[in-house]
Amino acid sequence: MTDDEIKKLMEDGKADKRHQEALRKIGPGTFCLHRSWGFGRIASYDQILGKFLVDFRGKTGHAMEVRYVAESLEPLAADHILVRKTTALDELKALAASQPLELMRVVLNSFAGQASLDQIAAALCPDVVAEADWKRWWDGAKRAMKKDHHFAVGAKKTDPVILRGEPLRPEQEALQAFAAAASLKAKVEAAEQLLRAADQIADRDTVFGPVVHALSIEIEKSKQREPGVALEAIWVRDELAELQGQKSHLTVGQIHDILQNVRHLGELLESLPSGKPKRLLPQLRALYPDTWHDTLRNLVASSSTKLAGDIVEFLVAEGQGEAVTQFLDRFVREQTASSELCFWICRNRNQPALATTLRPILNVRLMGAILQALQRDQFEVTRRKNVMLDYLLADSNLVVELVRDTDIEEVRDVARRLLMHPVIGEMDRRSLLGRIIKLHPPIQALLVPQGRDAAATKSQGFVVSWESLEQRKAEYDELVTKRIPANSKDIAIARSYGDLSENYEFKAAKETQKVLMSRQGELEAMLSGARGTDFNDAKTDTVGIGTVVTLTDLTENKTVRYSVLGAWDSDPDRGIVSYPTALAQALLGKKVGDEADFEIGGHRHNVRVEKIERYVDLKSEIGPPGLPKSAAAVAASSEPAAPASSSATPNPPSGPAATPAH
Repeated sequence: MTDDEIKKLMEDGKADKRHQEALRKIGPGTFCLHRSWGFGRIASYDQILGKFLVDFRGKTGHAMEVRYVAESLEPLAADHILVRKTTALDELKALAASQPLELMRVVLNSFAGQASLDQIAAALCPDVVAEADWKRWWDGAKRAMKKDHHFAVGAKKTDPVILRGEPLRPEQEALQAFAAAASLKAKVEAAEQLLRAADQIADRDTVFGPVVHALSIEIEKSKQREPGVALEAIWVRDELAELQGQKSHLTVGQIHDILQNVRHLGELLESLPSGKPKRLLPQLRALYPDTWHDTLRNLVASSSTKLAGDIVEFLVAEGQGEAVTQFLDRFVREQTASSELCFWICRNRNQPALATTLRPILNVRLMGAILQALQRDQFEVTRRKNVMLDYLLADSNLVVELVRDTDIEEVRDVARRLLMHPVIGEMDRRSLLGRIIKLHPPIQALLVPQGRDAAATKSQGFVVSWESLEQRKAEYDELVTKRIPANSKDIAIARSYGDLSENYEFKAAKETQKVLMSRQGELEAMLSGARGTDFNDAKTDTVGIGTVVTLTDLTENKTVRYSVLGAWDSDPDRGIVSYPTALAQALLGKKVGDEADFEIGGHRHNVRVEKIERYVDLKSEIGPPGLPKSAAAVAASSEPAAPASSSATPNPPSGPAATPAH
């Protein structure tokens, strides 16, 4: 408004002196913001009523008194993001597509130089950037801002994005981040950022000195509470000190203190970022010169693929190749090798530096260890993609290499285990067996039985407990009713992004679809071949499925007891073994007084059968099939009562064909 117009309003008592400045910025056509009604535009001024008419979204022609306009409306400049969305929306969309940093400058300047993620999203989505494209666009814009030192992007979602008047040099940005860091992890990240900028720093003593000192203090505070992060801090501190031409005298003592107080060395190594465990291995050797190799060998069996590989490669480089071969062979013979260790062995079997170490264990026993590891993995609470199974199916030469030059009986044993494997899908099992049959044609008889044996095989399937069958059915139901439909939606959303050749979201969703559909096929094959039972029909004249057998171990002169249950029931802590296992197979059909031989943990055992009892009679003591002992009491309290008659058959679960075992 003009000064004359404002003066007239003041003379009429519709405004006073304190409203003058605000009224000078307001007039017909002015864009404005109200704290309750949001974005609007002043349409006109009614001189008769002495009121402004304002068009808000969903509230057009709203009359407001002059005093209220001056006190409650915030006039917006022509370059404000809300104004430009009204006057130049196409220009903003073009900026979003080709110059996201320029668009972010418009947004941040509209909010006095800084804005939260919520404010940015509200300003741009969906008017400028479509809702379906928002996440991908924002991730790209954020990456670009992190590379441009005019912007400061916080580590947390709640941190505002800041537009700086002048760009900070990389070392200045790192020092600011270090000073603001609330945790040691954040300080380590800032110190690593400082390391990356080291070539641009002339006075390293001045810049690095305070950081090295501060890290040393934080390491002492955190080495008990956060040992993994403390190790990272030690290494980055030492690198900064070396760039100053110094060497920290605290390193060996601090690492020794951390390792002395760590309960689980494997967990510590696994917690370190990729590449960092390799830095700790030589220090373990220096700190424990007499026991380091034994300590590392013991870690291999339970480590992830990456860590197991790092340890084995380090041991081989240190001249421990023969010892590595021996303990890997022991893990294989004892069937205790994890699927991740098996995967590492198979994937690296042709590496020249490891060939001498790995070649002796590339045999049929490794194939058996792989099958055992895959079967163990099915009971993990957290399911993840099994890289060993994928590799076994994808590498057409692997199975051939493992069963070549092997006694036919050993091959036959592995083929039997493969044929009834509960994890590998039916088509995949037949594909793998086909590779074996090419080398050993007699194995064909296992795949295609003849005469009455063929009819029996088709009708029998494999026996499982109702409890384990219900677990499989629950997984199948969740897969087909929740996970697969959700994945289909993800694919549809990702497809809407366009340009499928460069569409990461679409490729990831399609990969997930392959995994889900593969698992669906596996579960359908497993469930269709399973025969549920409550073990009520078990007999006690010989050891059979559903019996509890008490044995005298003649080798070690002690008494042991095993419950021989369904193909998916396994809990070594409670003595529950599945009937397809080598141990159970050695006992099946034995009578009281009979002797049997089997191998556990690489040791042969000669046992005598002392007593055979029905599992159903001891179920309250042993607990439900497949559940750990700690959960048995909880499950028993909610378990339906067993039928009064041993001939009664419980209602089978619904779903893919589940046949009661008789």
